Amino acid sequence: MQTYASGPASQVNSIIWPNPEFDNNITVYGPEVKKLAGRYLEQMIGELTVLPDPDGVKASLLESIDLIVPHQANKTMVIDLALQAGLTSDSLYFNVETVGNASSASIPLAIHDAVRDGVIKEPARIFAPGFGVWKTPDRRERWLVTA
Repeated sequence: MQTYASGPASQVNSIIWPNPEFDNNITVYGPEVKKLAGRYLEQMIGELTVLPDPDGVKASLLESIDLIVPHQANKTMVIDLALQAGLTSDSLYFNVETVGNASSASIPLAIHDAVRDGVIKEPARIFAPGFGVWKTPDRRERWLVTA
């Protein structure tokens, strides 16, 4: 697993909670969240493109991936970012319409549902990019992106 957690402050600090300027409610700066997630997804895809196929059949690890199961937070945003990164929407699996954003459980739940729905019928190579935030001791939100 590769972890990413850096970038411009405007992107890394794009989710604030509690935000004293808004009655301590959560504040999400959507365009900055999308920029950050897009930059990380592009970086992950780039790395998968240069890694070899473990089976030695395809040109890269990316080409050997059977299914992409992303964090199920925002389907429209993820599809848009995936298309910009050169992926196709039919290579992605979503269950957010029925499960919602289950936070850190979204990827395992989506993989379970993909098996249940027959999308995954046999052992498969899955790319599961996850996007999330966590709180630091100074109560600031920080991004964690894993693949």
